[in-house]
Amino acid sequence: MTIVALEVDPPLRMVGIVLDPTTSAERIAAFADYMRHDVPDFEGWLAQTRGRLGALVPATVLPAHDAASFREALAAAEVAVIEALRLGPAELDAAPNLRVVQQFGLDSRNIDHAACAARGVEVRTHRRRTNIAVAEHSIALLMGLAKRLDAIGNAVTDPELERRGFHPTQYDTRHTAAANWGRVAGLRLLDGATLGLIGFGEIGREVARIARGIGMKVLVHQRSPIPAEEQARLGITTASLADTLAQSDFISVHVPGSQKDLIDAAAIARMKPGALLINTARAQIVNRDALITALQSGHLGGAAFDTLYAEPTQPGDALLDCPNTLFTPHLAGGARQNTLLDVEDMLTGIAASLGLVA
Repeated sequence: MTIVALEVDPPLRMVGIVLDPTTSAERIAAFADYMRHDVPDFEGWLAQTRGRLGALVPATVLPAHDAASFREALAAAEVAVIEALRLGPAELDAAPNLRVVQQFGLDSRNIDHAACAARGVEVRTHRRRTNIAVAEHSIALLMGLAKRLDAIGNAVTDPELERRGFHPTQYDTRHTAAANWGRVAGLRLLDGATLGLIGFGEIGREVARIARGIGMKVLVHQRSPIPAEEQARLGITTASLADTLAQSDFISVHVPGSQKDLIDAAAIARMKPGALLINTARAQIVNRDALITALQSGHLGGAAFDTLYAEPTQPGDALLDCPNTLFTPHLAGGARQNTLLDVEDMLTGIAASLGLVA
């Protein structure tokens, strides 16, 4: 039976559900409920996936919560599946049986590739569909604000436009075009505009890829340096946080939720008047009171968030009454199939690397 050292992370818990028959019925039921709106037959998906993994199923999955428990799990493991835990010479010294390490993502700076190669340990990476989905959602929110979909969605009659505060009037088409008869002001062009990314992990990189494709200039603030050759390859420019805030027409946040109040009143004051703020990370990265004040004053031209300060948000929350806002209920990661396909691809690759499938 293969032994897998697994970094504890909510999506990665799926690895244990697929591989390890000792996984609790409670956890399986919780994931079935989590998947149900997209994958009604979760048990059927499990059976099909297990059938593709050959002798990798069943396996023993040893959870690793931190560096110490990871080294303990590595003592017997043939496979390690990690996201942030470090795997270097010290960890390899503790892993005499290790054959494959699977990074849950493309960014594998936490892995010493040279040390793994010297010991014959294969390093696998995976481009996560969920990261791509969050990036797409970030751009969708950005476009929604830029094109004022928050204000004009489904408003195609005179009465509805008037109810929303617009003044629709037909033009004299003997002389002009008929476009924008609703007389909606404030529409923005993305091509040539500057998008500032706060954080440049895997999601930030996916956002940059899409933004560059639609003609935006991408300015990045990242705590760790990005080599000049990589900046050139990605078509980005790096800057300090202050400069990124000051120079960007749009700001998109992609840092961990632990960076609470990173975007506070002082940070918002540095932004261009009328700038649009997108946050598909965690709400608390942006100071709530400062956000409301900036939206009410008009200094911020708009804000779009995928997570809010309470889930669900309570009716009557002051943020919901702020102008030029677009909120979604924590769904940027997209359909649950994204996670399932990510796990299936990783495990299929691991099984092939171990020679456990035909």
